[in-house]
Amino acid sequence: MIPDISAVLSARLGQWADSQGIPVAWDNVAFEPPSGAPYLAAHDMPATPRTLDLSLTCRTFPGVYQINVVVPAGSGRSSAGALARQIAALFPEGQELAGDGFTCWVSGPPAIFAGVTTDTTYTVPVSLNYRADIVS
Repeated sequence: MIPDISAVLSARLGQWADSQGIPVAWDNVAFEPPSGAPYLAAHDMPATPRTLDLSLTCRTFPGVYQINVVVPAGSGRSSAGALARQIAALFPEGQELAGDGFTCWVSGPPAIFAGVTTDTTYTVPVSLNYRADIVS
């Protein structure tokens, strides 16, 4: 079994974003960025799975889930920083998220990185490490 960790993390982010009225750009889904308003862009970056035992029955599936907070360039850092802190609080270290036949854990504190400016946007990445262990 290969767990769909991205679906679990995306569901949590999506529910929160919907409640806040913030659009999310999901991987491989058509998206038109809102003009002059913040939005999020979510990306799952799975790492190589590992087998933990000699009987080949316990596997761990680690990775990084990154949510980019995107605001218009020139709007300052405070609005992006505030959204980034809210997202980090949504995924605290130790958070358990149940999936279809597995549980995923946030395996470290979320990191909020320095913002990156382009001609039109200011982006603040929020990354969290996750892990799911599967015993067959």
